Amino acid sequence: MAKKLGFEDSDGVLQRQLDVDDSTKRLKVYASDDSEIMDIEVHASRHAYGGDDAIADNALRFSQIDKVFGSEQTVSVDAGATATISKGIYYVRCGANTKVEYSPDGGTTWVELIAAGGVGLVISDGSNVRLNNGGTAAEDSHLLPIL
Repeated sequence: MAKKLGFEDSDGVLQRQLDVDDSTKRLKVYASDDSEIMDIEVHASRHAYGGDDAIADNALRFSQIDKVFGSEQTVSVDAGATATISKGIYYVRCGANTKVEYSPDGGTTWVELIAAGGVGLVISDGSNVRLNNGGTAAEDSHLLPIL
């Protein structure tokens, strides 16, 4: 069987080949010596429950992260003030002088998580994550909840 698609390394040496197996009509990966490495179309079954390389029962599954966005919230923080971020998961867009901080010790010390004017993902416990406006005027930041 002639291989349809070959992959070479930077020296031009054939490393892998892809082809449709004539008997099974499945896509397979072959080594440079034409030995079969893997049937791509049945590979996923190795990871299913009871398969040779099954994903653990307690592994994160897509259904657990199949989320949607809620309505974006605008939070206005006065100059030199802070605002605690409610419990949840958010994409945060900080105002130009506002940063996101978290406290690893219940509020004694605060560590910068997202720089002023930055954007990032925040997971808040509802008491130890806050917006901190270091500017001289009130400004808005935006929280997009992931539900």
